[in-house]
Amino acid sequence: MSQLATRIHLASRSPRRRELLTQIGVHFDTLVFRDGMRADREVDETPHAGEAPVSYVQRVARAKAAHGWRCVAWRRLLPQPVLSADTTLEFEGEVIGKPVSPADAMRILGRLSGKTHRVLTAVAVCVDQRIETVLSSSEVRFA
Repeated sequence: MSQLATRIHLASRSPRRRELLTQIGVHFDTLVFRDGMRADREVDETPHAGEAPVSYVQRVARAKAAHGWRCVAWRRLLPQPVLSADTTLEFEGEVIGKPVSPADAMRILGRLSGKTHRVLTAVAVCVDQRIETVLSSSEVRFA
């Protein structure tokens, strides 16, 4: 891809990801996947049995990028790089998923309180069906 390319497809609904790209001057078009009862099974975020948190977050980011690339072709959109990312928490070797309710959020926060956990973010870019990924890992401790 040349430095003259001006746009990408962002395979994410995250307001924070959109904000970060805007801050650094990256122009993007958002690819929206289906969720709920008609969710795209290709981007299922359910951890696999025995899957390590790093493997999980990288698999999900890659799946989003690959599915985004297929959506670009199906929808006959301009073929631009597809950027996706996934972030998860790892605590004691376990993937800590998104809370399903306020009570679940309180339970998770209580479990993490006073302890160290890792925030794992995998970023994937797909161009011409080739996917590259990077991983960011940060240790976090809060009272």
